Amino acid sequence: MIPQFNIDLHTHSEWSDGALSPAQLIARAKLAGVDRLALTDHDTIDGLENAHAAAGQLGMDLICGVEISALWRAQTIHVLGLWIDPDSTQLRANLALQTARRRDRMRQMCERLGKIGLPGARLLQTVECQAGVPTRTHLAAALVADGHVRTPADAFRRYLGEGKSAYRSAQWPPLQDVIDWIRSAGGRASLAHPMRYRVSSGARRRLISDFAIGGGAALEVVSGNNASQHVETCAELAVKFNLAGSVGSDFHDPKLPWNPLGRLAKLPARVKPLWGDLE
Repeated sequence: MIPQFNIDLHTHSEWSDGALSPAQLIARAKLAGVDRLALTDHDTIDGLENAHAAAGQLGMDLICGVEISALWRAQTIHVLGLWIDPDSTQLRANLALQTARRRDRMRQMCERLGKIGLPGARLLQTVECQAGVPTRTHLAAALVADGHVRTPADAFRRYLGEGKSAYRSAQWPPLQDVIDWIRSAGGRASLAHPMRYRVSSGARRRLISDFAIGGGAALEVVSGNNASQHVETCAELAVKFNLAGSVGSDFHDPKLPWNPLGRLAKLPARVKPLWGDLE
C-alpha cells in the first residue's frame, strides 16, 4: 500500500475555486511528495485533461475526480466522485446542469448586490470572464479587486455568507441522485468533510446512514485542517456504517497554510482505505 502521506484525494484548481492551474497543482503536489492525487473541482471535470497530461510528465498517478453539490434535507452537501470515467455522457450532462445552476445563482447574487448599491452587473461580468464554474470565491475576489471589501473573508462576512444580504442558495439535486451519477460513471462516492456541515450529531449520523444506504462508498475521515478528535469521530462513523475511509487536503490556494497538499494525518488503522483494493 502507498504510504498515507503520499495520497491526496481532494484538491481544487482554477477550474473551480482553486488558485492554481491543473499543471501548477500537479507540480506543487509532486514537490510535496504526493504520488497519488485526485483533482476534484466543484461540479466540473474540465481541468482533468490538462491535469492528466501534467501528471504523466511527472510520473504521478492522477485519479479522475469531481466534487458535486447536493441537497440532503435542505442542507447543502458535497460528495466526491473518485475514479470516475470523465468520458461518461450521463455525468457530463449532469455536470452541465450543475454549471447552469451555478451561473443562475451567481446572477441572482449579483442582482442582490446591485440592489444594495454595489455594481452588481460589473461584478458579474468580472466573474463570468474567468474560466471554469463560477463560485462565491470568485465573487469575493471580484469584490476585493473592486475595492468594496479588504479581504475575501470580509466579502463572505458582509455579503456572501449564508444568511447575508447577497446570499442565495442553489437548487442542487438530491443526494441520492448525485451518488447515482458517480456510480453510473464507474466512480466511488465519498462524503466530503463530514464534520463541516452545520448539523447536530444525530443529523450527521442520519446523513451518513442515508449516504451508505444509497450506495456511498466512503467517508472523508481525514480532511484538511480537521482536528484530531474529528478524525477519530469520522473513523468511528465510517466503521459504524461500513464505509471505507478517504483522505484529502481540500487544497485550494498555497496562500492558505492550514491545508497544504499531501500533509495529512494517517487514516486510523481500523478504517478500510478506499484505495485498498486498487493496490
